[in-house]
Amino acid sequence: MNRLDLDQSGGLPLSTQILDNMQSAYRTTNELGRLAGDKTIVSGCIEAGGVVTDGFVIINGELLKFKGSALSDYVVIQEVAENPRGFEDGSAKPIIYERYATFGTAETQYLWTDFKRPLTLLQIQEKLTQLENMVPIGLVAIWDRPADVIPTGWVEHTDLAGRTAVGHADGDVNFGALGGNLGVSQVTLDISQMPSHSHLQGTEGLYHDYGGGTVIGNRTYPDGTFASYRNAKTSEAGGGQAHTNIQPSRIVKYIRFVGFSS
Repeated sequence: MNRLDLDQSGGLPLSTQILDNMQSAYRTTNELGRLAGDKTIVSGCIEAGGVVTDGFVIINGELLKFKGSALSDYVVIQEVAENPRGFEDGSAKPIIYERYATFGTAETQYLWTDFKRPLTLLQIQEKLTQLENMVPIGLVAIWDRPADVIPTGWVEHTDLAGRTAVGHADGDVNFGALGGNLGVSQVTLDISQMPSHSHLQGTEGLYHDYGGGTVIGNRTYPDGTFASYRNAKTSEAGGGQAHTNIQPSRIVKYIRFVGFSS
């Protein structure tokens, strides 16, 4: 903001340029009012017994005094010129215009119910502190939206990328190490992982010796037919391919709360 040094001796040259610079201070104040937002109550404006007290409001980025009166539906902006002042050329023109908001009706009007009283910066800080206490730092949550819209105070928790979360079980051989990773998305079984089992040898209904191989026993079929039992191999099956080991799942992001000050 510009600074004026008016407390000087020698006859201050009070020109329209200097006065315009003073007017710019009002515009700067209005810009600060935008921090509160449009149609907000900065101070005062207390409703009691059907009457609203004096105060200050922001309308369209302009900080205005609010002149209280009986409660009504609409707020309007009034601009009233003070008595004209005499100029050196003999003319008389108004110089000072008082602008304020109050209840009334006009071509441009604003619903009183649209005016809100914002929290102060200290109140916002207290709310954020309370929220941080309610949501502990390090809390991990499921985020079913893109990573580029993760809310403020949260980051993507990449430790869980491509994994599901399971509960810690103290002392358990699989789930006892907190923060440990286990499991794979695809598995290829080998013989050691299969249940113990047997296969029928030969083709049902074939009652004669198989060619080749050493005779290791005899077999009597239900109809009384007798045949030697040789150590012939069964036919092979299976492709040895890996199979999925994933339970029904939905792909999401995991996010971790790091606090609003980060």
